[in-house]
This record gives sequence, C-alpha cells and structure tokens, in this order.
Amino acid sequence: MCPHTACLLSALALVTACQTTPLDVVYAVDHSAVADAAADASANDASADAAAGGGSGAAGSAGVGGSPADAGPCSMVGAGRYVLRAQRSGLCLGQGAPTTVFAYPAFELDFAADCRLPARSWQLVATAVPNVFSLQNGSSGFVLDVKMAAIQDGTPVITYGETGYDNQRFEVRARDTFASELRPQHHPQSCVSATADSAQIVTCNAADSTQAWLLQRSDCL
Repeated sequence: MCPHTACLLSALALVTACQTTPLDVVYAVDHSAVADAAADASANDASADAAAGGGSGAAGSAGVGGSPADAGPCSMVGAGRYVLRAQRSGLCLGQGAPTTVFAYPAFELDFAADCRLPARSWQLVATAVPNVFSLQNGSSGFVLDVKMAAIQDGTPVITYGETGYDNQRFEVRARDTFASELRPQHHPQSCVSATADSAQIVTCNAADSTQAWLLQRSDCL
C-alpha cells in the first residue's frame, strides 16, 4: 500500500478539475547555445565584411538583423531529458540527501552549479494530458513529488517512488519566452518555487521569480 494513499484521497476529487486546467505550448531556450551561436554568427559576419572590404565600421560589425540565433531542438519542451535551472540563481535542481516518508525511501532536493551530474537530470515522461509530465530523476529513477500530496504553501517537493497520482504530475506552462512554471496537478493553483537550498510549492504568482524555471535539454549543455 502506497504511503501516500491516505493523504491523496482528498486530492483525487481534484482530478476532473486538473484535466480542465488551461494548457500552453511551452518553449525554453538554452542560453549558452544561443550565446555561442550568436558569437559564431558575429564572427562569420565580420570575416565576410573584411573579405568584402567592409572593414570594422559600425555597419560591418552589427551583423544581419541583430537578432539571436534560433536554438533549434534545444528550445522545445517535450518528452526527453532536461535540467531544471532556477532562473533567479542559475543553479540546477536535483536529487539530494536520502530521507523517508512514512518509513518509505525518498530523497530531498538541492541545487548544484554542475548541471551535468546524473542527479541534476530529469526525464520528462508525457502523460495523457498535453504539457503535463512526470519528471523522473536520472540518479535514482524516483519522480518529482509534492510531499504527501499536501496543498499548503511551503510543502516540500521531493523525489519518491512512482505512484501515478497527480502530486507527481506537473504541467509545464510557459511564463515568458525563456522560463516556465511547474504546476502540480493535484493542486494546479500552486507552482514549484526555488528556496535557498531546495524547492517547495507556493501559490502561483507571475511576479515571483522563484517560480521561474529554465528547462534545458541535457544534450544541449
């Protein structure tokens, strides 16, 4: 018997409502890829200008259009392996110290600067609802989980063995051109928020930058 069962009974009544949550197409951009591509484009433009006799004047150094390069497949969020980078700090969320929930194994979350570690890797697994995913950690195989399916602000987010309940399913909703928010489907009024050393749920607030996440494909790092 899953230890979350008692705490999840009340959340089951919210399933119908969760299924009607507005969904958006989500985009995120790998900033380093964009910067590298833009630098390459500028270098190529400068070389072309020099070869054509354009020199290093303002017109020659501006580049064509002055807009950032398209990051291509790195910009699309869908099923695949990603890192979750907190927009405010630039650090990557991952699996941390072991803990227990009702004597069952679980893990706390923490942040690290090295986003290439397996514990920083998250496999987005599609569900039947568009833009809603379970997020499986690359180190343990446990999934992102709102602890005991609680709905109060400040409830910790952990990793836990997969149950299939809505506290382990998250809508990835576009916040702006680069950032997304993660809304747990047992209580979609909440968003995953970065704390100093972990993550929790709080009421969604577009002005709260701790709720903004950059989803970057692991193979684009």
